[in-house]
Amino acid sequence: MHAPLDGRWFPNNPEIRNVHSFLIKTDKPSIGLDVRLRNTVLDILTNFLRGNDAIIVYYCDPFDGKGYKRYLKFNRWFDVINDPSIEKQDGEFTVTDLRIDENDHLIRSELTVYASILVRKTHPDYDAVIRLFHSGDMDKTGKL
Repeated sequence: MHAPLDGRWFPNNPEIRNVHSFLIKTDKPSIGLDVRLRNTVLDILTNFLRGNDAIIVYYCDPFDGKGYKRYLKFNRWFDVINDPSIEKQDGEFTVTDLRIDENDHLIRSELTVYASILVRKTHPDYDAVIRLFHSGDMDKTGKL
């Protein structure tokens, strides 16, 4: 699991700092419900958010067709946190995927990406962060 600083989310608002993208990478196939994994991820996230004025943005990788399932799973996981001081806002965004086929033709496709933002309700930039996350800039190409 990795949560690097990520300045791509609010590039026109440099006052909003400490934004992290949240990534879980695995090379193992899904085994369904893994309570230990869920609890570990949730502990890391909640401790990270409680410990500083962090903002976490995560998105569910859509490229294998399982992005929506990941989104639903994390929503179920988040319900377990039951911490009213942490706000989770969801968004559905469009990105343009470009690839070259076997005949060297450019293939352009639109993908729906499910993303969420986690932020403490007491964060000094809470209102601006939530407003900007839902700003209407639905094209997140280059940010994901």
